[in-house]
Amino acid sequence: MIRILIADPDSATRKALALLLQHKLGAYSIIEVQDVETLIRSLADSSPDVLLLDWRLYGSPAPETCRLLQKAYPHLKIVLLSVDANDAAAAKEAGAMFIHKGAAPDELIAVLKSVLAQSFDQNDSEQV
Repeated sequence: MIRILIADPDSATRKALALLLQHKLGAYSIIEVQDVETLIRSLADSSPDVLLLDWRLYGSPAPETCRLLQKAYPHLKIVLLSVDANDAAAAKEAGAMFIHKGAAPDELIAVLKSVLAQSFDQNDSEQV
């Protein structure tokens, strides 16, 4: 089962992403959070495959949050979402994939499929 955590301060964006993911990926478990505090609690309670992290999530700068989460949850794949395409380099530097919020839905799905494939390949090789 695919588990995705969406962390975005805008409820409409979270709902739209959740609907898109359920429709295109068949994601069964989607958790939505609106702030860093809830994000941390949700990560402790569940083990998502992917985190969609909005650049503007209140509580901590996105690249710093990304680095901290990767230390605490090394198997978590993080995709940073931003309305500013110039944030792509900082996302890559922080070890995350990047999706511009103005991108077509098919581009988002293509990136997520790639991230999920990496995640499942990594999990399979660790179990051998």
